Amino acid sequence: MTLDQLKVGQTAKVVSVKHDSFSDQCGTLGIDLGASIQVLRRAPVKGPLQVKVVGTLYAIRPTEAQLIEVDVA
Repeated sequence: MTLDQLKVGQTAKVVSVKHDSFSDQCGTLGIDLGASIQVLRRAPVKGPLQVKVVGTLYAIRPTEAQLIEVDVA
């Protein structure tokens, strides 16, 4: 399952991040393997997702969220 498939309010653990360059960016933000990530909101019409990782809020584009594989907690 990928991050873009989670429903609002769902929490999951990061299993992998596709593409090395994007993986490096995620690591810089604290979105590492095993990190707990929660979807807080979804913007309408394919807008970004607001997620919470280690107490920090981020906005992630749906196309990027498709690169983050998660396991529902």
